Amino acid sequence: MSQLVKKYEAEEEVIQRVRRKILEEFEKMKVVIEDAEISVYTALVDDDVVRLVLIALDEAKQPLSWRDLKKIFSGIVGEDRLRKILSSLKAKNIIAELTHTRYSLPQYVPVEEIPKIKNPGIIPVIERIHGKRLESYEEIQ
Repeated sequence: MSQLVKKYEAEEEVIQRVRRKILEEFEKMKVVIEDAEISVYTALVDDDVVRLVLIALDEAKQPLSWRDLKKIFSGIVGEDRLRKILSSLKAKNIIAELTHTRYSLPQYVPVEEIPKIKNPGIIPVIERIHGKRLESYEEIQ
């Protein structure tokens, strides 16, 4: 089996594992209103979506691409709302946006990618996690 196929299968395994976790959490969050033969589920509020996004990024333990996140949240959260939540988390420096539209919690940002972070305000958070100030990036290149 080629390296490319192995890499693809590993990525798909991560996506499926994260999606299972998100579906499990989503089931716990759903509010059901039942009346006779009709069941109605209320929509998630933004705080619930934020929580699900953070759970997904933590469960992955690695950066996830926009494409991966769309697959994970398919049928749960619309693309526009997901994009809005990601932008909000990025603006608050809670998550990092990396090259190729990938998102990560600070603790899972690969050190070699720190210079390529699209929201540099999160770099001090990453430095605290690594336990040192990264004066220059020569040490990671």
